[in-house]
Order: sequence, then C-alpha cells, then structure tokens
Amino acid sequence: MPKFPVSALILTVFLAFGASPAIAHNELVSEFPAAGSTVEAGIIRINLHFTEAPMATKFGEGNLIAIANAETGEQLGAACAVIQGTTLATTASISTPGKYKILWRSVADDGHVASGDYLITVVNNSNYSSDQIGNRCIDEQGNALDVSKQELLSRKIEQNDGFLQGLGIGALFIVIGSLVGGLLLKRRQKTKIEQN
Repeated sequence: MPKFPVSALILTVFLAFGASPAIAHNELVSEFPAAGSTVEAGIIRINLHFTEAPMATKFGEGNLIAIANAETGEQLGAACAVIQGTTLATTASISTPGKYKILWRSVADDGHVASGDYLITVVNNSNYSSDQIGNRCIDEQGNALDVSKQELLSRKIEQNDGFLQGLGIGALFIVIGSLVGGLLLKRRQKTKIEQN
C-alpha cells in the first residue's frame, strides 16, 4: 500500500475547502475616484468595484457610501448606494475645496459586512456652488433619505474627544494597576503565611 505524505493531505484539504470561493468574503477591487486623487467640484460620481455583487439590501441600509469632511469628520448628507452588478454607486455634490473622506460599507452574499474609507481632494476651478452638499440619496419614489434616521458612517470630531479619550485611557491604567497591585499584595501575604 503506497504511503500518502501528511503534507500532501493538508494541501489537498486546504485547496478543497480553505481556498473555496464560497468561503472568501467580498473584497473591494478598485474605486473611482481613486484614493488620493484630485477631482473637480460638482456632482461627483462614486463607483466602488467589488469581487462579487453585494447582497441586495433596502436602499439606505446595508450597502452604503457616504462623504465626510476629512478634517472635522462630519458626514455630509445621508449614506446610500445602488448596486450595479459588482459595483456600488452613488453621486455626491461637493463645492468647497479641500480633503474629503469617502466611507463605504458592503454586505456580501454570505452576510459578511466589510467597510473602509479613503481620501480624495476636491478643487473648485469652475466656481461650482450648491445648497445641497454631500451624498444625494433619493429613493425610487423621489424621497430624500433623512440622515438623522440613519446610523452615521462618520461623526463630527468634537474638541473634547481627545480629552475624554485620554481620561478613559488613564482610568483604564489605574484599574489595571490596582488589579496587578492587589494580586502582588495577595501573593506576598500568601508567601509570608507559608513561611511562618
């Protein structure tokens, strides 16, 4: 009877199950505008291309694209996207020059939720202006999505965020230090009792 090497068996199992496309999650392949690119102000088309078509979800839920001011973190408008094959797409109106963050969330057919973000720079050489800045989320009935009724993909950075974060980290160190100190004290007391 021929011997079958264990390494060959492991490789066979990995190829049969570990590398199966059904197990792989949906991944972002490319984006437009590209990360780090500079675009002209106006109605900007955003396309995110994935390895597979995202799972069909209700408009304004699940599969989302949002725009945020990169400096303040403030989300501009609601979050939404339409599925076009393996692409999530939306349009955003941006007039003020500066850096913006494109945020996204995608639900794969297996239910896995992926998310990410990247930066673009907007210039305004055409003097474009608009009263409605941000993602243009209008459903099939012509109703605009209400950003106040959505979970934001980004939130405005408050000035005291850094202070509160530092306070929380400091409190965590105090708690950990107290626990470690208590354990060392108990160990020392136990050692003294055993020596007596």
